[in-house]
Amino acid sequence: MLPKGFEWVIVSVVLLFRVILPIAIAVLLIVFLVRKLRKPKDGPESPAAPRAADEGPAAPLQQAAPSQGVAKRIDRLLAEHNLTDRERDILVGIYQGKTQAQLAEELFLSRSTIGTYCTRAYEKLGVSSKDEALEALRRAAEQQ
Repeated sequence: MLPKGFEWVIVSVVLLFRVILPIAIAVLLIVFLVRKLRKPKDGPESPAAPRAADEGPAAPLQQAAPSQGVAKRIDRLLAEHNLTDRERDILVGIYQGKTQAQLAEELFLSRSTIGTYCTRAYEKLGVSSKDEALEALRRAAEQQ
């Protein structure tokens, strides 16, 4: 005999808490752990990878994180131009030689979102390209 009236509510709530909710939590946990523990792919260098230092102005000054003095000078430049924290993080990542795809993966954003942040940061710095932005960051880093 099928439940009638209010009994349907009780059956639905029991089904929700005993079956559906634990499955949903398990799926979300697995997705989170897979994203967190995923290792970067070691493969051939992609065309979007940063160029060597002798290949022109778009090459990053250094691959490692900037030293504290350099980082402070760069941060001062970015603060003077009213960049948001996210725009600063992205420009510093580009200065370190990371691609937009790498930044998107690290920051859990889409590539187009990273591109939008770059465009806005370039506008605030008064430059029109990645090369010009890197040059401005280099000048700031070299100031004493």
